[in-house]
Amino acid sequence: MFKHINFPRQSALIALCLSGFLLTACDTDSTDSAELARAVELERLRATGEIIETVTIHGGQTRLIESETHQLSATGVDSNGDTRDVTDELEWTSSDETIAKVNSKGLVTAVANSTVNQGLVTITGTTINGMFNDTELSVSDVAASAIELKQKSPETGNIFTCIDASVDSNVTYEDGYISLNTVRGMSFSVDDMTTAKIDDKGNIFTSSAEIENTIVTASIGEISDQLSVTADPSSLNTLAILRNDEEINLISLDVGDRLSFNAQATLLSEVSEESFDIDNSVAWQSGNATVFGITADGENKGTILGLKPGITTLSALCGGKKISATVNVSGEADLDELQINDGEANITISKNTTLDLTLLAKYTSETASSLNVTEFTQWSLNGSELVHAELIKQGTSNSTYQLTTAKDVTGTLIVSAIYDGNTVSVIITIE
Repeated sequence: MFKHINFPRQSALIALCLSGFLLTACDTDSTDSAELARAVELERLRATGEIIETVTIHGGQTRLIESETHQLSATGVDSNGDTRDVTDELEWTSSDETIAKVNSKGLVTAVANSTVNQGLVTITGTTINGMFNDTELSVSDVAASAIELKQKSPETGNIFTCIDASVDSNVTYEDGYISLNTVRGMSFSVDDMTTAKIDDKGNIFTSSAEIENTIVTASIGEISDQLSVTADPSSLNTLAILRNDEEINLISLDVGDRLSFNAQATLLSEVSEESFDIDNSVAWQSGNATVFGITADGENKGTILGLKPGITTLSALCGGKKISATVNVSGEADLDELQINDGEANITISKNTTLDLTLLAKYTSETASSLNVTEFTQWSLNGSELVHAELIKQGTSNSTYQLTTAKDVTGTLIVSAIYDGNTVSVIITIE
């Protein structure tokens, strides 16, 4: 329930200061000046109808452990009946700063674990006109005893294929405290039989053209729970390719240019009128991988690099839907040679280390003298188990093929790179 505190109006003083005198010229000490500033702001809010009548705090009843942070938020309804985010307008306070502190933005920091009264602390947010509300949090390292996994978005029913969905849980601890709507401290997994993926925040991404059921597992230590989630593509309507938030169907770039794209989807109008970002679920496809390469995963997913002149298509696919844009790459790309790193034939490294390999395509053209094509190269370890490899920094000009040596091994291997029908190799010696 919201509460109210009365502040002195100081109406006469406000009228005097606003009728022609500077606020700093009023004969008051610093405390009076602060009260006066508060009163002036109150009068402004009353005049515009923006003064807050009720406050609701969101994100409470959760458990933290020492040093963790948790963001609270607040909404308020003003005298016009409009709702707005008032998180930054409130004065936030903690009932016990030895357990948890809160800053002016509603960010709570757990100071110390406590076993007294379940480690409870009350966080209060107060408006300039004295309306306030509060919520409780707990700071304790008592172990979890049960997880109740549930859908968060949407809360019930099937999820929409391609549209981001999410889960969270209510967690019961051994001291009886229940943390609501949380994913804190959890690890997630999904079964391997579907297209579903899940991140460490409980967000689920799906892309199948068919209805599919997946089992989501959430764990905290030895405690776990499972939830069956059904993804249904039948409400998916259209896809769109976007560049700088504008829908496009024609893309022009030069050899060596790097451009980023996003994908959106709509649902049937009777389901929703919104457009949804589907970057996490969409699959990107190049009509001709020799004309341009595309980053398929990671934070730069949807980034293309012009490799040689030609006309082809960029396609976005999800949930059985497909949308394409024409891609026209201009310029010259007459390949002169391929070079791994600085062109060394042999590289020696120490055991228990990593080595970054970069493949440069060098051209005879002056407009595109060389390109880092590491990401769009077919790499081979030629059967060696001395190292394991992964592409890093994909979608950037600094992309590398990173080798990590197996623990405490030594030996020699040959790494090969195939690009545009040409092969180059390097001998790696691990000492």
